[in-house]
Amino acid sequence: MQQVLFTVPIFEGTFPPDGIPVYGFGAMLFVTFVTVVLWGSYRAKKIGMEPTKFQDFAIWVFVSGLIGARVLYMIQYANQFPQNSIGDILGSFFRIWEGGIVFYGSALGGAIGYGLFYWFVMRRFKVHVSGWQLADAVAPLLALGLAIGRIGCYLNGCCWGQVANEEACVVPLGAAHFPMLPAHARPQLVGEKLLQTSTGFSLEPRTGEDPRSVVAAVEKDSPADRAGVRKGDRITKVNGESAIAASVSGPPDAVQAVFDKVQEKDNGGGKLITRANGETRVVFDDLPSYFLARAAARTVPDATFVGVERLDEIAREWPRGKALLSLQVERAKSETETEFVNLSFAPKTVGLYPTQLYESLSMILLILVLLAFYPLRRHDGQLMVVLMLGYAAHRFTNESLRIEPSYGGGLTLSQWASVIVVVAAVAMELYLWRTMPSRWKGEPQYVPLPAGETGPSRSDATTAAARPPEPKA
Repeated sequence: MQQVLFTVPIFEGTFPPDGIPVYGFGAMLFVTFVTVVLWGSYRAKKIGMEPTKFQDFAIWVFVSGLIGARVLYMIQYANQFPQNSIGDILGSFFRIWEGGIVFYGSALGGAIGYGLFYWFVMRRFKVHVSGWQLADAVAPLLALGLAIGRIGCYLNGCCWGQVANEEACVVPLGAAHFPMLPAHARPQLVGEKLLQTSTGFSLEPRTGEDPRSVVAAVEKDSPADRAGVRKGDRITKVNGESAIAASVSGPPDAVQAVFDKVQEKDNGGGKLITRANGETRVVFDDLPSYFLARAAARTVPDATFVGVERLDEIAREWPRGKALLSLQVERAKSETETEFVNLSFAPKTVGLYPTQLYESLSMILLILVLLAFYPLRRHDGQLMVVLMLGYAAHRFTNESLRIEPSYGGGLTLSQWASVIVVVAAVAMELYLWRTMPSRWKGEPQYVPLPAGETGPSRSDATTAAARPPEPKA
């Protein structure tokens, strides 16, 4: 997992701390588009389509497919998008890197994009290319896009698989242990499935007046254990930020009065910070400063001053691409002395099936099948049928290794979509078998006109116009 491949060291103030991040997921989308356009231009030229027209076609399908993929994801995981306003929903729509998109949505969106391209471009500019020939030219490109795109999913840590027990059985390609804090799987593994903690250790319940967290237990052989985290450690700093903090609640005037008081040097010299959700916290350098501020806050009527646990807050608002957790802990050195110890480590998820890589390998194999079958196809359009059947079979199987909600019959949304795709592919093949000329029998095939020519299409067997025969009665 490598959510951020590197950063461009410009606009460091606007994109803290290092500059503009280049995300692995976005980079793979870019590589996918460039690769598909280059190979697709070559394949399109072979069927009589100008490379420039294919590049226009690729943009239409790519953008519409991306829109469809995002829309279907937001429908499937509507619980992750509780916003009600149009502005918030649109804002969430563009945050694709927060995990994600659904391929079957992109297939539907791409089909709509193709239809729009055909209506507004191919008809207008008289692009004489058979739609079924174009489908066969595009089929391997779709598999290639999936192969590269799923590498982006792996780098992003989305589309993860179920927990893999490596001690019980061999996991193909090895289980994936993603950096825990930026991993998209963390809410499920920690909050829903209760399979692990966010950091490799648990905390004691809050008691007493000290707001700092105390380590209750450390997972054996975890990165935290290897880094030296011990039971009883009291956390004083998290990633260089003080763990001694407080929240203030009450009427706005009372809250502001407390903020003004506790920032005074004689009342603790606290610093105000704003969380990602808009809440304001007061952070203090040491425990005596916190106690001074608490005493000052009690002089303001109607205001409530409460110590808060900073580790959990910082973990929940963890920045993308950052894996390393740095702690400063206060530890008993002897019965009468304590010491401060600095620790750094990267918490890891439990092993998960690398379903993203399974799909990449499966699609590479499917590309080889499609290329080998291309000269053997009976009729135009058959390569697209093979792609639909091959991907549906893969997705149905691969989906059983992922943690996805089911929708009737114990199948996930993508498994039901796979069933629909298989039915559509069979129906398409039956239609094409009846309506398209057979290459096996040497029947005349549709050949597009050279660029600039008008009139009926030519046949590779005769100069007379040759169109697909009508369905037999």
